[in-house]
Amino acid sequence: MTTYSHSRLGTFQQCKYKYKLQYVDKIKVDIPDTVETFMGKLVHETLEKLYKDLKYQKLNAKKELLNFFEMLWDERWSDNIVIVKDYSQENYKEMGKKFISDYYDHYKPFNHLTTIGLETEDRMKLENENQYHIRIDRLACDKEGNYYVCDYKTNNKLKAQEELDEDRQLAMYSLWVKNNFKDCKNVKLVWYFLAFDKEMISERSEEQLQELKIETEELIKEIEVCDDFPTTVTALCDWCKFKSMCPAWKHEIELEEKTPEEFKDDDGVRLVDELTSFEDQKKEAVKKIEEIKEQLIQFAKQKDVEVVWGTDKKASVKPFEKIDYPKDEEFIELLKQKGVYDDLVTLNYSKLASKVKKNLIDKEILDKIKTEESWRISLSKRKE
Repeated sequence: MTTYSHSRLGTFQQCKYKYKLQYVDKIKVDIPDTVETFMGKLVHETLEKLYKDLKYQKLNAKKELLNFFEMLWDERWSDNIVIVKDYSQENYKEMGKKFISDYYDHYKPFNHLTTIGLETEDRMKLENENQYHIRIDRLACDKEGNYYVCDYKTNNKLKAQEELDEDRQLAMYSLWVKNNFKDCKNVKLVWYFLAFDKEMISERSEEQLQELKIETEELIKEIEVCDDFPTTVTALCDWCKFKSMCPAWKHEIELEEKTPEEFKDDDGVRLVDELTSFEDQKKEAVKKIEEIKEQLIQFAKQKDVEVVWGTDKKASVKPFEKIDYPKDEEFIELLKQKGVYDDLVTLNYSKLASKVKKNLIDKEILDKIKTEESWRISLSKRKE
């Protein structure tokens, strides 16, 4: 039995190699907090205190909450916390205070909903005895049977409604709500984008939720049979705690520690530079070949010949009919109606290989297929 979470599934989809290091090999990496995550945690804790105290009929004044936030900040701040942008820790502290202040002014006296749970820690059963981790910032309800799955966002990016309507995390939580609260008539997914003092809401139909549950369980099946964990290079790599261990970045990190002389003498640098040079020559050669072929065609037309002679070789230059046919579904359907489609269709080896790699194919077929290690080399520009 394995417990899956939104972040665990997201890691697999983001980069399978990162998933392997984090969840299969269970490698622990000590990395310093960023100021953004540090500030976000304290804002969450402050809003948790607000609603926790309300359960005991204590309404904190705004100043009390801001003092609580500042106390947490001063107690926990460390010089190891990373600030990447050109701002001070005081700028970020004031930002967090503004988030709390705006939220307080917006929703005071906080009595339009009843809080059911804060920072919930629960599990939802899935197929194959697996579980889904339910961690909701705040779960609330009203008197009409509406439940609210609330999530606080402290980042400076406001998501589009379309993106929220496709969000898996809160939608999966709503399945758990429907299973555990029998008076639930409807679940609203609520995001508080604190940097914008903006609340955004999404809802899912029963059909959409069941479809999402099936998709999630299919993704888990793919994870459980996965034995190949390739790297995926994206802009998110700069924030990955495993970057120094990653085959996609390890050499670059080694080079950053070398002197300019050591950099030039590095065998990897030399080989890639040589390959780049020859690839550039190859591109120029291909371009030149096409130009010469076009000139040969014009020469053959002018001389009314079909063989052009050189010093050691000759070139045959003959016209032929190039057939161009429609590539739409209507044309394919016509081929099927005329009984010729089966004679023309070929096996899609690319799709077959994909199913083999994911172990999503019948064992009898799989037993007849051999796999062997191969290598692919491709060049791309270094990031600036």
